[in-house]
Amino acid sequence: MTAVPGVPRARARRADGMPWRPDLSAHVIQGHRGARALSPENTIASMRAAIDAGATGIELDVRLTGDGQVVVWHDPTLQADKCLMTDVDYTHARLADLTLDQLRTVDVGSRTLTAYPGQQPAPGERIATLAELFAACADHPELWWTVEIKVDPTDPSEVASRDRLVDGTIAAIEAAGVGERSFVHSFDWAVLDRSREVAPHLLRSALAVVGHTFAPGSVWLGSVDYAGFAGDLAAAAYAVGAQALSPHYLSCDSELVTRAHELGLAVLPWTVNGDDDIRAVLAAGADAFVTDDPARALAVFTG
Repeated sequence: MTAVPGVPRARARRADGMPWRPDLSAHVIQGHRGARALSPENTIASMRAAIDAGATGIELDVRLTGDGQVVVWHDPTLQADKCLMTDVDYTHARLADLTLDQLRTVDVGSRTLTAYPGQQPAPGERIATLAELFAACADHPELWWTVEIKVDPTDPSEVASRDRLVDGTIAAIEAAGVGERSFVHSFDWAVLDRSREVAPHLLRSALAVVGHTFAPGSVWLGSVDYAGFAGDLAAAAYAVGAQALSPHYLSCDSELVTRAHELGLAVLPWTVNGDDDIRAVLAAGADAFVTDDPARALAVFTG
């Protein structure tokens, strides 16, 4: 049995046969959508800004285009506050209805958001495929990749394309050789079920919002039935086969972290930006955290 760094050999695997709590000690600060506070989100420029700011992990979002390409983008549609149209006006168009060539006409680096006054524009940036993004950052083999697969289980069209998106994402992870330093990450736990089925060796991270995605009658829990867990979020994430639990930072207290660690889960809260909030999740025992501003987070972490 292969030992896991920082974990006694006898505990290198969980009772369900999955790897014990991934060691994120070298990847504590993970940039949200690259470094959203510093550069337009989910662009290659934003990933490079995160690296330059000291992040050793990057969280990003992926969706499927109309012609089946896995691209790095958060929103289901193209919005005017983030997108500059250079040819046809695709404002409000769904990514799932556009081809990659059509998306290439949209400049996603020129516009900055007023909510992030430190954002520096990156004119000419285009929506990248996941494969292109991995290639653009291949000179940093130390990076951890937390790849959020965006599926809304209340949207029949997204449910219909779920398996293609998961399979395409896994193919890109494998082709880039980053499988040992990545999470398949999603609020839609059916994504984790699919990943477990087709790539059981890859690590999975269960995103959750207590009271919304983790709630009675929730359709976000895949094969897990909320009623069987009496509100025990960590046990539910364990049951779906995750190796990490990713709660909203306001839900990340020492009780949740302790329970997750007992089950062999790492804890990766999001999106943690305030100095006091960063200190709080670290004090609670979180293994790592996702933040919009890796530079600020690094100053707090090392201060």
